[in-house]
Amino acid sequence: MKTFLKLVVVLAILATVFYLFVYKTPQRRAFDQALAAAQQGNSEAQLKVGQMYLAGQAVPADVQAAQEWYVKAAAQGNATAAYELAQMYLSGEKITRDVEAGLAYLKMAAEKGNASAQYMLGRLYQTGAENLEPHAAQGAFWLMKAAAQGDADAQNALRDVQTNQPQVYEQATQAQQILTQADAGDVQAQLAAGQLFLDGNIVAKNTDMAARYLEKAAQAGIPQALYEMSVFYAADEGPLPKDEAKAADYLNKAAEAGYAPAQYALGNQIYQAAQTPEDYAKALAWFDKAGKQNNTEALYMSGIMYMQGQGTPVTVPLAIAAFKQAAELGHANAQYVVGQSYWRGIGLPKSKEKAVQWLELAKQNGNPQAEALLAEING
Repeated sequence: MKTFLKLVVVLAILATVFYLFVYKTPQRRAFDQALAAAQQGNSEAQLKVGQMYLAGQAVPADVQAAQEWYVKAAAQGNATAAYELAQMYLSGEKITRDVEAGLAYLKMAAEKGNASAQYMLGRLYQTGAENLEPHAAQGAFWLMKAAAQGDADAQNALRDVQTNQPQVYEQATQAQQILTQADAGDVQAQLAAGQLFLDGNIVAKNTDMAARYLEKAAQAGIPQALYEMSVFYAADEGPLPKDEAKAADYLNKAAEAGYAPAQYALGNQIYQAAQTPEDYAKALAWFDKAGKQNNTEALYMSGIMYMQGQGTPVTVPLAIAAFKQAAELGHANAQYVVGQSYWRGIGLPKSKEKAVQWLELAKQNGNPQAEALLAEING
């Protein structure tokens, strides 16, 4: 009997040891499998491990561990992980509330296609909550994204926008159409999409997305896209690594294609580095090309070069013509020069009335020298 009882005790102990240290519940096996995949870098597994830690499912609840796995999954572009992180940061229920981090993850999730994040972001833009600057068009844009995925709340909110803010609804609709056409390969739409993300008027400003669309348009030879890409590659900080060779290549291609801002920029680069008359002549040639397209900066620089005889003989009539054209197009410094020319009688008949007229315009447009000269004239 004693032997039997001892056997029962031993078996009970062995059963307990097996249950505690050997046997694994289905949930624990699922956790271990997910953890192994997560450690190998699988973002869906990282998300699952985070969710199990947060819920205390198969393992003791551990908010910090959950947060760490969510962060790893979101860093790989997992939209659900980014959205759940956004909720954690914005609610402040389980981790320290951090609005900036919450909004960053919310935007990431929305951009990656999470409908719940898109709806939430749309509503935040509508209301201006969480320190987000209110923007009706961006709000409608994100609601439209979520509604297209079947989110009922977004569909209801979007109907309200369509009824009460038809102009806003139309702006968001146009933005959606541009992006759809751009994704389908329309190069003009790709250019427009790039500008949408650069301007930030309807969709949230995003230079990474802008560069992605503009690169496609540039590869198709669209002059404006070529120029924008040159700006990206020339910048010390931006969506692309700085690459002076690529910046120069894109700028030259844009200028050769006839895009006036690129022609002015190329001319200005040459002008700033010029050491010989030939260098100045090249700069002037680019300024003249851009000036023929009413580029005010190029017209102003042409005026300076003709007036000073840089790369060309001094030619006051051509200088005054360039300054006047730029002034009529609203260039403040050119307006000052024209006003001064009328006051001094340099290349133009002396006229106090016309001098004051142009100097007042220059002053209104922010030229400080115009204000000083006006004080001299009226003093």
